[in-house]
Amino acid sequence: MPRSRPLITVAVFDLDDTLYDCRRQRVLAAHRHACQKLLQAGLRRRANRRLTLQHLLKLRRRLFRQQHNLDTLDLRLCLHLGLRGREARRLARRGRQAYFSYPVRNLRLFPETRPTLRRLHQSGVQIFILTAGLLRIQRAKTRLLGLDRSPYVRKIFYTRLTRGRGKKQYLRRVLQVEPNPRRVLVVGDRADSEIRAANELGLWTVRRRGGEFAGYEPQRRHERPHFTIRRLSQLFRLALVFAKSV
Repeated sequence: MPRSRPLITVAVFDLDDTLYDCRRQRVLAAHRHACQKLLQAGLRRRANRRLTLQHLLKLRRRLFRQQHNLDTLDLRLCLHLGLRGREARRLARRGRQAYFSYPVRNLRLFPETRPTLRRLHQSGVQIFILTAGLLRIQRAKTRLLGLDRSPYVRKIFYTRLTRGRGKKQYLRRVLQVEPNPRRVLVVGDRADSEIRAANELGLWTVRRRGGEFAGYEPQRRHERPHFTIRRLSQLFRLALVFAKSV
């Protein structure tokens, strides 16, 4: 007898590079913005070398590809350029703040996002969005994308803590809505963030492979998703049943 497909009654979606193309619409420009702020803050002078914006941008992106950690990226950049101690930490804070606070403009959802959310909603699935970053920036994103007023979304959770550190507590709140963790599905692009947090709680996980962290390979067991997709519409091809809780 074939094994029955798991019933999913709650779906939780990450925001950046999951529901819209953050990499193309924001990330590249945010890296440039951070480099500009670093140069304005005196990085060129402190590093005691000729640094152009293009050179710094190329170096910043190369360091990110070597280690996919935005929290440490600017400090690693300063250290690479020979800065140490208090000055390196000061400039690193400036660069990190500039990156995460890059102004929000003209965002568009992936073409399949709204139809996917609508189909899940019509199936009776409760939908949540969970996103990390500066609160005013993340709120501006959901407002411009129209997600804060979507009839398909029950609630949006915002956390300031990145790399999944703040997402786990909100996933526990989702489990107050659906106590059975095997009926909750988490969809996101980051194996080291929402995928890891969800797996640690025993939830189902789907990684959307794309965007800024597409090249990141899972480093430990809990970072490996149950399923991997490229487009949100592929959710409905998985061995899952989406329906209302009974």
